Amino acid sequence: MADAEPAQSVAKPFIRAMPPAGQPPIQRDSKSGIDPAAIRRMNLNESPFPPSPKAIAAMQEAATRVNYYPDPVWRDLTAALADHTGHPQNRIVLANGSDELIVAAGRIVLSPGDEVLVPVPSFPSYNKTAAVNGASLVAVKVRQDGAADTEGMLAAVTDRTRIVFLATPNNPTGGILSTEEVVSFAKALPPTTLLVLDEAYYEYGIHGGGSDHLAAMAEVTNVPWVAFRTFSKAYGLAGMRVGYGLCGSDEVAGWFQKVRSTFNVNAVAQAGALAALGDQAHMKSIVQRTFVERQRLEAGLARLGCESFPSVGNYLSSKTPKPAAEVVAELEKRGIMIGRLMAPGYEGYIRITTGRAEDTDALLAALEEVLA
Repeated sequence: MADAEPAQSVAKPFIRAMPPAGQPPIQRDSKSGIDPAAIRRMNLNESPFPPSPKAIAAMQEAATRVNYYPDPVWRDLTAALADHTGHPQNRIVLANGSDELIVAAGRIVLSPGDEVLVPVPSFPSYNKTAAVNGASLVAVKVRQDGAADTEGMLAAVTDRTRIVFLATPNNPTGGILSTEEVVSFAKALPPTTLLVLDEAYYEYGIHGGGSDHLAAMAEVTNVPWVAFRTFSKAYGLAGMRVGYGLCGSDEVAGWFQKVRSTFNVNAVAQAGALAALGDQAHMKSIVQRTFVERQRLEAGLARLGCESFPSVGNYLSSKTPKPAAEVVAELEKRGIMIGRLMAPGYEGYIRITTGRAEDTDALLAALEEVLA
């Protein structure tokens, strides 16, 4: 007996229309044949340096109690973040990485036919949160310095714009905006939009001469807003997945509380983030060591004929003399994983995560061979 015809898919039309899901490649995905343990992973903007020893000890201790659920409202960590940032504790919402917050923003605001306004190139998760909610993506090219073009983005706002993602420092170009630019941009938005200020690389931006926009954003009352930050980057806790949203009002905080899952940040992660936050000296040492290697990497790329955006993040995006896809593939054959920019108009750019000194040396040596 022949199989019955499959029933019509129950998935939403805009889910069915999306391309197959892809995931960020790690060493085990490499087709180079090289032992994954020997591959240098310089493609995911992670810290090459481990977190504070205090964080490691706190996580080890917390692991002895994982038979119990974690605190569902993250009391200790939000209290510490309130002290650290000066932001009201009840307006701080935690998440399983800031990726969860990006998903939540779409869940809160978007309906089919809405628009999501983003800089380009920028973080791919913005595109996904638009697509899964049936919204359209409106992209505005970044400035020459790699920062979001706030004037161009304002010109692209329509009566269908529901979320505006503004990343500073911008990933993958690393450009930063001044507080004046951020606040002026926010005040010019219509009240029917949610402004998401993505500050995943906040600590690097401060080190690079940027300023904290949070106090000045308190003046912004015309539009709902939230700032996303994370422990994944400068604190070296990418594997624990702890992001947090600093909400501009009680109402916005309430929205994010409504859509999240109950136990969204595990107990070990909460303990590690709390201890990491308490060791600011270690975090600053990670940022400083990253800065040193980023400078070395940028200088080496320039010697090889590559033109880089002036990044303050833990990564560099550079235009190469050869096609970016070819460069990425050839470096993988040599045991080095990097990324490339997928946005239209930036096909010639590679993106490299800043690593340790030995990673910088190996990358530059291999790239010299590839570009020869």
